[in-house]
Amino acid sequence: MSSSTENNDYKEEILAISRQSNNDEGIEYAVNKGARLGNYYTEIIGILLIFFCILSGQVLTIYALLALYGTHNFGDFLAKYRYFKQKRYMVGVIIFGVFFGAYFVFLFVRGVGTLQGWWG
Repeated sequence: MSSSTENNDYKEEILAISRQSNNDEGIEYAVNKGARLGNYYTEIIGILLIFFCILSGQVLTIYALLALYGTHNFGDFLAKYRYFKQKRYMVGVIIFGVFFGAYFVFLFVRGVGTLQGWWG
């Protein structure tokens, strides 16, 4: 009998702490689900935009989209690495850091060069 009373006290204590934390897990779940769906849609639209830029020959726009894609994934992997401390996320941080950095530098040099008349 004492064991069930202790379990009930423990459950009540957990419920009281949960109520005081003012954190709604349903809202948190919805926000996380929305963020995941937003990431998927962003990547799909990005791929479509890159495809259309390839068809129309807009090279600088392709590099801008690839830099944006790399930046998005760099931030995603960095957040995951900071939380989980797993090597696979660290590898993602390095790969996408180099990826977005290289495209950004090329985009900047190519874009400024075009504006300055260095390239056609």
